[in-house]
Amino acid sequence: MVRDVILLLGLALGLAACSPSDDFAACTAGDGGPDAISACSRIVLVAKIPLFGWQFDDRDLAKVYMARGRQLAATGDLDPAIGDFGEVIRLEPRDTQALLERAAAYQKRGDFDFAIADLSALIDRDSRRASHYAARGKAYQAKGDDERALKDLNQAIVMDPGDPFYKVARAASHRRKRAYDRAIADADAAIAIQPYFAVFYVERADSLLRKGSSAERALADLDQAIKLEPGLAIAHSRRAVVLTLMKAHGEPLAEAEEGVRLDPKSAEARVTRGMIALAAAQRERAAADFDEAIRLDPKHAEAYEARGILRRAAGNLDGAIRDFGEAIRLDPRMVGPYVQRGGMFRERGAHDKALDDFTLAIRNAPMQAGLYVERAQSHEKLGRLPEALDDFRVARGLDPRMPAASEGYARVEAAFAASGRPKPSGNP
Repeated sequence: MVRDVILLLGLALGLAACSPSDDFAACTAGDGGPDAISACSRIVLVAKIPLFGWQFDDRDLAKVYMARGRQLAATGDLDPAIGDFGEVIRLEPRDTQALLERAAAYQKRGDFDFAIADLSALIDRDSRRASHYAARGKAYQAKGDDERALKDLNQAIVMDPGDPFYKVARAASHRRKRAYDRAIADADAAIAIQPYFAVFYVERADSLLRKGSSAERALADLDQAIKLEPGLAIAHSRRAVVLTLMKAHGEPLAEAEEGVRLDPKSAEARVTRGMIALAAAQRERAAADFDEAIRLDPKHAEAYEARGILRRAAGNLDGAIRDFGEAIRLDPRMVGPYVQRGGMFRERGAHDKALDDFTLAIRNAPMQAGLYVERAQSHEKLGRLPEALDDFRVARGLDPRMPAASEGYARVEAAFAASGRPKPSGNP
């Protein structure tokens, strides 16, 4: 016991030898890095010692915890940063900035519900700031809940219609919900307000591509993005995709290489390069990129989908099914993994499982005619001719020029005629 007291006193005297005022200045300067963290930590220790803690009141300590939390969050040390922001909230319960910073740290850690809870508390305290709704909207986006994200982003835009970042954030949710015209309109509006941000052009190019619009328009946007910010890796990766669609030989892979060079830790850049390598029959190179993408970001659903496609092509069917299943688990809103896995089930004769996957794909993309054709073929294999005829009819209505829809409808219609069964009245 006596020894503990002596050690504590020695620690206190050692800490006291440091200038508390100098430490406070170094801690709260805002740009001190590790030295600032050390200074903040010394103040926290001193404040816990009765002989010396009187030098710092709750307001001072709140500033110290806030400063250290910010420095820790900036270095990616999120758990102690969250703890420090919690101390600020305890010491200064009316402090709104600490809630915002803790929410951001939770979001970086992947704890989206905690982030949303903090941002909801922030809105309860101050519902007049558009930025609070925008922050919560982006947290919902990160969680994958674009319905709620849109509600918050709509509110932010009503409150501050001149902020282009709110519009481009809303564009991203519209894009994920496949409302491409709305996404393009939001990106247009953001660019009209602020034409000098490269990411706005990347966002518009994404929606143009997914809508199936002119690849030349998307390429022009990506060229402008690269002109504004030559080091933007995602713009080069997207440009590689567009060039692939335009069948520009050689150049797509070079653009994909540039995307990886600019951001070697980007899983998305690796997936893009891998897909282009796969299209060029460079399977080993593609496999290395997909594996590295998953290592960099184990939650990157598209990386599992891409590796599943490669494994399916290589005949590793069990591995492919596992990868498609993981992609679906990570992002149930996707379409490709359901279609790929459904096709594999159908090839194995598991038509009921294939039917389930195609139904889930249709739920996510109800306007894609090809999905109805896929499901119709599974119905056909199972002898469910009325259901098959209905799906072929829907596909034909969505895309009258699709041969598989018209041919399938005619084939099933002929099967009805041969069986003597009346064709369902809903099918003209």
